[in-house]
Amino acid sequence: MNQSNTEMSSFLTELAGEATQKLEAQRAQQMDQQAKNQSVNAALDRAFQFFNLFAKHLNALEPEVPRIYAFDGKTQFSRLKWKKGVADFRKQSLADNALLDHVFFQVRLDAPEPVMLTRRWEQYEDARKDIEAFGLKPMADMHDLWRNRSQRANFQVNLEPVIMVRMLFHGNYADGSVNLECNNLDGFGEVKTRLKPELLQPAIFDGIGRFLMGRSNSLPQELGLAHCFSRNF
Repeated sequence: MNQSNTEMSSFLTELAGEATQKLEAQRAQQMDQQAKNQSVNAALDRAFQFFNLFAKHLNALEPEVPRIYAFDGKTQFSRLKWKKGVADFRKQSLADNALLDHVFFQVRLDAPEPVMLTRRWEQYEDARKDIEAFGLKPMADMHDLWRNRSQRANFQVNLEPVIMVRMLFHGNYADGSVNLECNNLDGFGEVKTRLKPELLQPAIFDGIGRFLMGRSNSLPQELGLAHCFSRNF
């Protein structure tokens, strides 16, 4: 009987050791995930705090933005003016201690007059898709334009003199990063990148803000943003 108890105790001791190692590994993993969560949440909070105040200041100033958005060599939006910026955020739930899900920033830039777009009819579909993708608004119904097309080689359409610039900082808590999606930030089109949360500090936000105002000709290199997509005609 004693021998059996001894053998059983050895086996239970072995299992207890394995269970302890697993629990310790789980606790370490939980602590690591909590640290990642806190880092991502803090980065999103810094982004909102900056862009919320940035939008308020610029909405009061309504400065001219000395940048050109070129749809092509002839179709260009210039003499832009800051009109309305807004920053917002959303949490993962309604709980007071819920983590931030994403931070959103948007600004409207106005040109002084409509911009004329001229294309050959065989380029109609590509032009229509780009207008939609870039968030531009034609002042004529594009489908009516196609249905009533003439025998001429080219068509023309006026675009409303409004450009919407958008940035979305989305928390990727699974891998501890922040996904950044931009529309019409550096020229027309969309660009995406993944950032380490510790990178999102005041100096980076300052660089983005100066670029948005036209006080800098380039975005911070640390963002790793490639030039936005645009078709060549």
